[in-house]
Amino acid sequence: MTETARFFDEMAPRYDADLEVLGWDPVGLVRDWPFHVAPGATVLDAGCGTGAVLEHFSGAGRKLVGFDVSPGMIRAARRRRSIRVADLHVHAAEDEWPMPEASVDAVVALAMLEFVETLDRAFDEIQRCLTPFGRAIVSIEDVVDADGVARPSHEVRYGRFPLWRRSWDDVDLCIPPGLRVVRREKRDAYRVLELGFTCTYHVVELERVPDV
Repeated sequence: MTETARFFDEMAPRYDADLEVLGWDPVGLVRDWPFHVAPGATVLDAGCGTGAVLEHFSGAGRKLVGFDVSPGMIRAARRRRSIRVADLHVHAAEDEWPMPEASVDAVVALAMLEFVETLDRAFDEIQRCLTPFGRAIVSIEDVVDADGVARPSHEVRYGRFPLWRRSWDDVDLCIPPGLRVVRREKRDAYRVLELGFTCTYHVVELERVPDV
């Protein structure tokens, strides 16, 4: 098990409560966007954590799939009654994702890509997994915080892990031709309590372009 996986295993029992303290609400973001997922669709949550976003999409005959690097997070997700039938995997986002090509209609990747050094590879995996005209909603941490202060593009988070912050130009360079930007906004994300600032996310909705 990697150090990152062990860390998030330790966080899993209190993760949802911690998000409330830090002010980050991924379910609220998906709800307010809105990110429409049709009945019967297959939804993949990459970096699913405790399964809160998958729970939001449960019902209406949807097939739910998720993966996370932390076994503890996956165990927590399986405790949610509404997603007990979801197909959940312990898996690292840096590796090829555990889904066949063109097998999912919607991808969610929130508060996860800042831990991925090779962002272009993650976007390639989103493109590979999506069906033609399938949609994804992702967040990428910006180098500029909510007060307009530029933060290092690569910092240490919690004193232990590399955190990859990126400008929009950096993000745009990583998006492959097979993904079209439908909409993007800059949103406040979580508060970094020990340093006294609020980070921000590029939130981007992407569509899989057929035949690319």
